[in-house]
Amino acid sequence: MEKEIKEKALCLINETRVMTLAVAENDIPWSSPVYFVFYDKGFYFFSNENARHIHFAKDRKIVSASIFQDSDQMDRIFGFQMSGRLEAVSKTTLYLLAVKKYVDKFRFLKQIFGPGIIENKDFFLEKFKSRLYCFCPDKIFLSDNSKITAKRSEVNLFSIGKNFS
Repeated sequence: MEKEIKEKALCLINETRVMTLAVAENDIPWSSPVYFVFYDKGFYFFSNENARHIHFAKDRKIVSASIFQDSDQMDRIFGFQMSGRLEAVSKTTLYLLAVKKYVDKFRFLKQIFGPGIIENKDFFLEKFKSRLYCFCPDKIFLSDNSKITAKRSEVNLFSIGKNFS
């Protein structure tokens, strides 16, 4: 991956806050925006276990997700289109690391709720009725409208390195 694309990808992952998940069940499509943080090859987010996007994604169904920077110029549209699976995060060590990254990215949470937000494993469940999930991509396509040709190409996001979040 060329240097400019790597830098744009890092910026996108670290600065973009919203990922859109797309699911379907019985020919009924549904999309849901979620706040996310990227950590250890996954996109972590909190959601209610009864939410439609969680319910439709059960049984390890393939779902899709996209992350794009906001722009009012067509040639500046840049982002990822991905397919993969959703997994509930239950391992305590991973949960605590992902929550710390999440709260570091969304600092307003710690400002409003204090340090207990990280220390209390059940905080999000108690306060927001939300559990931690991970979108685990298996295919990632980069869309870059600044390019004249090959505006969409499959990429290995994980080859960029550990420079995320």
